Amino acid sequence: MTKRFFLLLIFAVAISSVDLSAQFKKTPNGLTWKVLFPDFYTPLTDLSHFRSENFQSIGGAEIGYYRNINKYFNVGAPLRLMTATLPVSRTKLAPRSELLAGLDVMGQLHLFGNNGRFLVPYLTGGIGALYEDLKGKVTAQVPVGAGLNIRLMDGLYLQGQTEYRYGLADNRNNWVTSGGLLVLFGKMQDRDGDGIADDDDKCPDVKGIAKFQGCPDTDGDGIQDSEDSCPLEYGLIALKGCPDRDEDGIADKDDACPDEKGLAALNGCPDRDGDGIADKDDDCPDVKGTIELRGCPDTDGDGIADKDDACPNEKGTKANKGCPDTDGDGIVDKDDACPTIAGILKFKGCPDTDGDGLMDKDDKCPKEAGPISNQGCPEMKKEDKEVLTFATQAVQFETGKTSLLKKSYPVLDKVYEVLMKYPNYNCSINGFTDNVGNPSYNQKLSEGRAKVCMDYLVKKGVPASRLTSAGYGENQPVGDNKTAAGRAQNRRTEFNVFPK
Repeated sequence: MTKRFFLLLIFAVAISSVDLSAQFKKTPNGLTWKVLFPDFYTPLTDLSHFRSENFQSIGGAEIGYYRNINKYFNVGAPLRLMTATLPVSRTKLAPRSELLAGLDVMGQLHLFGNNGRFLVPYLTGGIGALYEDLKGKVTAQVPVGAGLNIRLMDGLYLQGQTEYRYGLADNRNNWVTSGGLLVLFGKMQDRDGDGIADDDDKCPDVKGIAKFQGCPDTDGDGIQDSEDSCPLEYGLIALKGCPDRDEDGIADKDDACPDEKGLAALNGCPDRDGDGIADKDDDCPDVKGTIELRGCPDTDGDGIADKDDACPNEKGTKANKGCPDTDGDGIVDKDDACPTIAGILKFKGCPDTDGDGLMDKDDKCPKEAGPISNQGCPEMKKEDKEVLTFATQAVQFETGKTSLLKKSYPVLDKVYEVLMKYPNYNCSINGFTDNVGNPSYNQKLSEGRAKVCMDYLVKKGVPASRLTSAGYGENQPVGDNKTAAGRAQNRRTEFNVFPK
């Protein structure tokens, strides 16, 4: 039972720490009537080999008188009668229960004052005397404990208490748990319950404080409500009791921006950028702007506020969100890869003159349609490719020399005709030999033969800028050098064309 009472007391302390807003009627006197449950089985009584029910109390009753000293402290004198089985020694019990009487002088310390509306926890302690079996044997005791008053109605409370009584005689330590009623009584008249007698209370029907002779200061700002322009809000004397959260000298009730320090000219609102427009009405409160654009700047002067202008440093049009379109192709310059030449959206504003799906800047033949795989240039016809393939073996030289055989001239003339048909193509001429002879000589021979072919074509009229020549000697064979047929294949001149 004692353990349960302590748990109840802890719960009461927790919720009574909250401000309950109302007070008891202040009365100077109190009477208690309680039922007692004494228990001499304690940690200081070595009776662990006995079963506890053999020496539990039968019970008792208490009546007490208490006098209120202030809201935190009471004194009282409880008188009690009870029966209990007493220990004779640390290991022995008395053969029978005895009648006990006790008288204490006690003090009560109210942990949060005695002004709680519902729960009032307290600590208690004092000195007392225990009379055993009414035979004159007296034992002095020091009781300490805790209790809880629970309000049932004005002046009537349910009281629960537990205490540990330390006996100055051997084997007289004991617990006493009690429960009952507390009745308060007295003659003070205090209609509003503020602790100030009605005769001294300037506001007897409204709960107030002593500082203002019983009149209220609801917001606790030191200004009584009757003189407070804002009686429900804690405020300043200089502002007749009204608050000024942002400390700008303007009462919150008159301040259009009560949480931001501001200017009187703007009804208490700030103007961080100093443009004469209150921040709350300024779309750009940190940058000085114009009234026409709600406080925002327009750096390029195109009538579009910088915050809405995709190109704030270049004058543009509203249709393009403030950006220019120099070539007028509908694509703003900042997104136009070719801002000075009208183009199409597909290529980010760049043109595709021949419409072959490849923009001019990437098209090797921008004025002639061709497949992307051929870099935008038209592909050579099959018969023209065959001319170049035929020339590979058909161009012949004198053995071991760079001199062309006469039968090679018509072949090179055909190569010339093909190259002139495709002015957007260049041609690389590469010479190769078999492995007969000295490799170093063969290298020089291949270079010389390729150069002779290039010179012939230049003389015919092919621009030299379109031609290159190189020799690879006996490297990169295409046939078997061990056979005559293979060696003949390796002695070749290749004409490789590709877009410029």
